[in-house]
Amino acid sequence: MISLVCPALLTLEQPDDLVGLCGAALSADDDVQLDARGLRFVDPFGMALLGATCFTLQERGRDVQVSGLQAAISGYLQRMDVFADVELVDCAPASGGRRDRRDALVELTRIDRPAEIDQRANQLADALVGRMPDIDLGEPLDDMTGLNTAYRLAIPLAYVLTELLNNALSHARRAGHRTACVWVASQYYRKDHRLQLAVIDNGCGMLETLRNHSALETFKFKTDHLAILAALRPRVSCNREVGIFKDSVNQGVGLTTTACIAQRAAGRLVIVSGAGFHDPLGRSGRLAAGVRWPGVAIALECRRDALKDVRFQDCLPSVEDAQPLHLRFED
Repeated sequence: MISLVCPALLTLEQPDDLVGLCGAALSADDDVQLDARGLRFVDPFGMALLGATCFTLQERGRDVQVSGLQAAISGYLQRMDVFADVELVDCAPASGGRRDRRDALVELTRIDRPAEIDQRANQLADALVGRMPDIDLGEPLDDMTGLNTAYRLAIPLAYVLTELLNNALSHARRAGHRTACVWVASQYYRKDHRLQLAVIDNGCGMLETLRNHSALETFKFKTDHLAILAALRPRVSCNREVGIFKDSVNQGVGLTTTACIAQRAAGRLVIVSGAGFHDPLGRSGRLAAGVRWPGVAIALECRRDALKDVRFQDCLPSVEDAQPLHLRFED
């Protein structure tokens, strides 16, 4: 069994350490033990990457152990279902019962069927809206629309998240990765009113998906970073030809729309794919030498109290960005 030492922080702020640990585990040619004695904090981005890594190893027939989780973090990570199917060795036990926190978090969840996406998107939207200032979850529904303020905010968020998850699962399963899955997790941090939502897949990655796309055709040397930047262009990351609600036509909601919402809610959309890394508020380029994630890892961060002021329709791709619509009829 190969032992890998977890750094103190497995977070979006330390992507090289986080992705490096997961990459080392995935490249191991033996069973893996994660030595977590020094681990102090894991955010949803870290949880989802850990979950995807452990599952992928188990699918390959590897045993995975986590050892030495301290009491300050063990209960929380078990509460978030991060190590639900992993052997824990010398770890502090989870504490007591589980309170209903659906207005503040979504536990680590694996999505492996398209039929699950709508439900998960709605759960994530409800956790993002939560108990937002100036919004009363008990507000009566409007007689005409059947909605209240919370629903008016959650519905467009669920729309965007449904599209994001659909694209994540369908892109991940290209190039022979037919069993790829998507992992999601989210958490509201009350102290600074910050939300983080992670969407991770263990599929083929953006470069493999977009290698022959027109957005990359002018580049002689195609890289993971260029593929990420291309995916952020309007309508490039959106690949479905049917709308998400009944017979509605897909409006091209993809990473561009999600990034716009994050930015307008005082946040950011960070993407890792292969060796590429893009943070619109900081570093953009490559991860550290030898560090890579085979699929796509996305983190949305924003302020909850700023979400209510976002005009979601302004983040949809413009008509000028539209591509010809090709309808596909299948039996």
